Amino acid sequence: MRWRLWVWLPAILLVARGAEATMETEEVRSLLQEMQAEEAWGEAVFTDGRVRSLRVQELEADSVAVVEVVGALQERETAYALAEIRTLRTLGTHRIQARHAAYRQPKSGLLAFLLEIPVPGAGYFYIGEHKQGLALMGLTVTAVGMAILTGEDTAAGWVPLSAWVKIASLFHLRDQVQTINKLAKNVELGGLPGRESTVPALRLKLDF
Repeated sequence: MRWRLWVWLPAILLVARGAEATMETEEVRSLLQEMQAEEAWGEAVFTDGRVRSLRVQELEADSVAVVEVVGALQERETAYALAEIRTLRTLGTHRIQARHAAYRQPKSGLLAFLLEIPVPGAGYFYIGEHKQGLALMGLTVTAVGMAILTGEDTAAGWVPLSAWVKIASLFHLRDQVQTINKLAKNVELGGLPGRESTVPALRLKLDF
């Protein structure tokens, strides 16, 4: 008898775990009401294992009419019994959550040069390259400090090195600004008009 218990125990635990994960119908209805009031999208997991992103259109006592997403760009209107929904969570106003994009605002090359020439690293801070800016500032401070500590005889030796670093950093800064501005021209962040409201959009301009 004991060995039979060990055989059935994993199945019993699995069923219990699935039961714990299932939301009560009243809990599902309450969350659907919140989504409807906020015009928010949600993600539902059904009893048959399907997962759908949906927005509530009309909520009845034991059913809900929704707009659901069945493909990358395909939406359809349908209805489900509340008992079919195993779990539900809200996604917010947009079903695709906003994320940080690899996009940077265009930068002025002239302003970057005007900042970099008197203050090493300032131009890099302006374009957002903080590590590069700190490295240049540290190198400049080190060169000036060594020139002061070693005296006038060796100070002249630091001048060519400092000048070379300055020129190289300015050329690199120019390339960085050009790259940022080129990427900014090929990426547009904005919005696309949706049926209910504007949704975030990302448009790429590919020049070949």
